[in-house]
Amino acid sequence: MLNSLYYFIHEHRYEVSGQRKLKHYFPVSQPKPALPKSEVRPDKDTYIVGLDETIVDVVANVSDQFLNTFSIQKGLSNLVDADTASAIYDELTAQNSISDHFAGGTIGNTIHNYSVLADDKSVLLGVMSANITLGSPAYHYICHTSSKVDMNHLQGVAGDIGRGIALITPDGERTFAIALGTWTSLNTEHIPENIIAGAAAPGNLCLPFTPSG
Repeated sequence: MLNSLYYFIHEHRYEVSGQRKLKHYFPVSQPKPALPKSEVRPDKDTYIVGLDETIVDVVANVSDQFLNTFSIQKGLSNLVDADTASAIYDELTAQNSISDHFAGGTIGNTIHNYSVLADDKSVLLGVMSANITLGSPAYHYICHTSSKVDMNHLQGVAGDIGRGIALITPDGERTFAIALGTWTSLNTEHIPENIIAGAAAPGNLCLPFTPSG
């Protein structure tokens, strides 16, 4: 007879004077609703799509001596290689100087903010570290990006994604050490035409420079 019941009644009794017993109702005969899919469906979903360099922003407080140690020109944006970026980051971590991590990139920020404010799906195209470890740039990027952002079309690559490290000295001056990571490894196979064609609003990014200048 239980299969013919619309509700299954589970009773909880409380030994509290004057309190009525509570009944919790659980439907057992209705079909379960389909759970929403995280991956965007171009023929069914409304979404925006963007192509960006995946870069994690790091904010840290440092001394002038720290800048001199890594030959970083104060007050400027300094392009550094991956090894230098890792050495800077490791030293900042050792000194407990890092105050914040953010998912960076103009388009990446736009997509994230759209998904947060609209509570709706978006698609990010670009590259992502194939091997993500705790504390890595890719780890912090994903941790600080909305779950509504579909990353299923990112291209997995060896090595780290980009890092933009903002170094703030006691006088308030901001200096940047920027490593582009593996952005230039992106290939056309990971820029799906159907995802772009089905988007309500596409976005893109043109980099003004490459690691080779």
